[in-house]
Amino acid sequence: MGKIYLTLPACPVRLNLRGGLEALSQQLTASVSRLHCPSLPTMPAVRGRKGWCGCLQNDEPPEITYCVVDQTGTLSLQALTPTQPMPAEEELNAKFAELVEELDLTAPNKAAMLSLPSEKKWQIYCSRKKDEDGKTDLLHLPDHYIERVHSLAMLQFPVDSEEEVRSRTRQLDGLKTALRTQPHSFVLRFIELDGLPALLGFLSTMDYATAQSSIHTSLIGCVKALMNNSNGRAHVLAHPTGINTIAQSLSTENIKTKIAVLEILGAVCLVPGGHRKVLEAMLQYQKFASERTRFQGIVNDLDRSTGIYRDEVNLKTAIMSFVNAILNYGPGQENLDFRLHLRYEFLMLGIQPIIDKLRGHENETLNRHLDFFEMVRNEDEKELARKFEKEHVDTKSASSMFELLRRKLSHTAAYPHLLSLLQHCILLPLDYGSHPQHWMLFDRIVQQIILQSENGDNPDLSPLNINVKELVRLLAREEELIAARNKAEELDRENVEIATKLAKKEQELDLRTQEKEDMETNLTRVKERLEKETAAHLETKQRVSELEYRASELDRQVNCERGERHRLERLVSSGSLPDDTK
Repeated sequence: MGKIYLTLPACPVRLNLRGGLEALSQQLTASVSRLHCPSLPTMPAVRGRKGWCGCLQNDEPPEITYCVVDQTGTLSLQALTPTQPMPAEEELNAKFAELVEELDLTAPNKAAMLSLPSEKKWQIYCSRKKDEDGKTDLLHLPDHYIERVHSLAMLQFPVDSEEEVRSRTRQLDGLKTALRTQPHSFVLRFIELDGLPALLGFLSTMDYATAQSSIHTSLIGCVKALMNNSNGRAHVLAHPTGINTIAQSLSTENIKTKIAVLEILGAVCLVPGGHRKVLEAMLQYQKFASERTRFQGIVNDLDRSTGIYRDEVNLKTAIMSFVNAILNYGPGQENLDFRLHLRYEFLMLGIQPIIDKLRGHENETLNRHLDFFEMVRNEDEKELARKFEKEHVDTKSASSMFELLRRKLSHTAAYPHLLSLLQHCILLPLDYGSHPQHWMLFDRIVQQIILQSENGDNPDLSPLNINVKELVRLLAREEELIAARNKAEELDRENVEIATKLAKKEQELDLRTQEKEDMETNLTRVKERLEKETAAHLETKQRVSELEYRASELDRQVNCERGERHRLERLVSSGSLPDDTK
């Protein structure tokens, strides 16, 4: 009684009675069940926030149906036959409304509960009242359970007493049942009295034998039941080490405990802010368990096929459900690069051959999770190939990826930097043994460059505290400064050349100016001489004119005298010269 049986429901979701953490796991499994839908859209690089399941139409976390597991392992709602007559409808509705308020339901499910038939309302009301009247083992107050948790945490594991182990398990099962079925006020009181630190303290201090026992399973069940309540879930997520402490329980060899922890972690991935908490918890678990990588342990458990793990399909199903949740929710719901980043981490751990081996179990539920993993992987790899205008990118071949980058970056400004990176990689020492720290550093830096958002947030945990955007901005500024410096040097060279040319031109100009002055001096002298010669010429010309005039006067006089002489000679010769003329 009271055990929650987590299944993979088909759409649509059934009517749920109360919200819980396990319901968040059903959101992932509901998306997995879409593999059997007639039409499946292509996985986008950026998805919407409403998930992938058509039955989840809003961002409200899905609810869980609390059922009783009978001896055959099937689920059925516990129906009690009322021993009292049903009151009038108005009185029944008032009582039932008070009961619904105690169930911590979301608005849609509260409305669904209030719309139930009167007979069903009366059955549920009588069932709750039976618990509250003390006819079941739910009479104790929260402080009693907290005191018992503290007491159990201080006890050593009873190695020789199976009955004592069963007794402690029953005590924790009582708290688990109370957290699931008692009114909402019970959970609030449990939280106010520091019930959560008591549970987490027990988890963190239990000895090895207790960690392998059913006590550990029941204690994780208490945490799980607390997280089925919205306030309890909020307090666990707000606790600085809550999820880390829960994740440490993965170190147990108790399969039921492992499954419960994986269900909690997978469901937390669906809660806003929970995905990063889970990544932090897995990194902390890596240090706690002294493992090489954060997901090494769960991949090893997925691969184990000997002893108690040989036919343990439920654990392998829970692991694949967790893997699908960590890949496809949180930042991975919208960010293709982030999904590829985390999937590469799983592939480096060898999950693909393990998946191929798990097909041999021929389990329908497990196969749905495996199909979902491979379907999303194929769609993401197709989307990646479209970036390079290819049908497929062989991410297992270093030469293939290098050739792809070479072709993509050839004849671009980035190509010299790619060559420089390769040239400096060749200069690194190659004798690293089993600890290639330098290559690990390169890997981490490139991962952070790829994943860091524009505002500097890292969706995955980063061991390096660097601001990629700021560094890129500084590098861009450095490139601008280098370009400006080169431009300034070029301008200086041009300036020197221009100054040299200008000096030569000035010398030529001075020479030409001197020549001009000499020419002007000569010209002035020639002009002066010309003016003197002109003046002398005019004077000479004037004198010539005067002489010509005098010569003409003399000629005239000569002519006159010659004429007069001739006349006189004629007179003389004729003898007729008058006396006065004589």
